[in-house]
Amino acid sequence: MVGVKLSVRTPRLLSGAVLGLIAACAAAPGALAQAPAPQGGGFSFAAPPSEKANRVYSVNRQTGEMSACQFERPDAAQVGLTRCFAKGEGAGPQPNGAYALVSTGFAGETGVFRVNSNTGEMSICYVRDMPKTGGGTEPKILCTPQAK
Repeated sequence: MVGVKLSVRTPRLLSGAVLGLIAACAAAPGALAQAPAPQGGGFSFAAPPSEKANRVYSVNRQTGEMSACQFERPDAAQVGLTRCFAKGEGAGPQPNGAYALVSTGFAGETGVFRVNSNTGEMSICYVRDMPKTGGGTEPKILCTPQAK
């Protein structure tokens, strides 16, 4: 929780906006936890709306290259780990643009949309088990072709 300590020497001319912000933070301490992820820098982040998806996606804002990671805690481990997925078809760099991620409101969705605001094109990116050479499967992040 954000704490504000006012002393007797604190000026009484705090603006209404500052007092309102202090009151809002005190009244709703969970509101800060609900704030969207920071969008500064070269990457944008989003989580899918599914309550069963323990995953966060990121996109390079210029190249459109995707990443996806999730939290895992093996049964015998006391400390968990961050597992990031290999890039599969469509998840690598795209033509330079202004990319962002958009999560749908569909509760069963485990992927996110990669959108290019310069062109209006979008694709859906998700993690799927893909066959490995020599047998077995490996989860990879895949993205559909850009479309408008």
